[in-house]
Amino acid sequence: MAKLHKVGQFGHTFTRGMETVVQTVEQRSYKGGDSAEKMWRNLSLFVGFPAIALSMLNSYLRHQEEKEHYQRPEFIHYPYMKIMNKPFPWGDGKHSFFHNPKTNYIPGIGY
Repeated sequence: MAKLHKVGQFGHTFTRGMETVVQTVEQRSYKGGDSAEKMWRNLSLFVGFPAIALSMLNSYLRHQEEKEHYQRPEFIHYPYMKIMNKPFPWGDGKHSFFHNPKTNYIPGIGY
C-alpha cells in the first residue's frame, strides 16, 4: 500500500479511508473479469435499444392518431392579445419570424 503523507494537524481527517482509493501499480494494473462488461453490453443492445425503439414507435403512432382527429380551435379575440406596437422588419410586418400558417392567427387576416 502506498504511504500517505499526513498534512498538518488534521492530516488523519483527510486521509482516513483513503487506503481503498490510493492503490499501488500492481493493484491498478489488474483487470477484473469481463462478465460485468458483457452483461451491460448485452443489456444495452438487447434491452435498452429495443425499448427506445418501441417507445419511439408508440409516440409516433399516437401522434398520427391525434393528427387525424385534430380540429383547430376557433380564435377568440381578446383585447390584450396580439398587440403590435411596431411591425416586424420583414415581409408585410404582420407575420413573426417563426410564423406557422396552420396554427398562428393574425388579426385581420386569419390563419
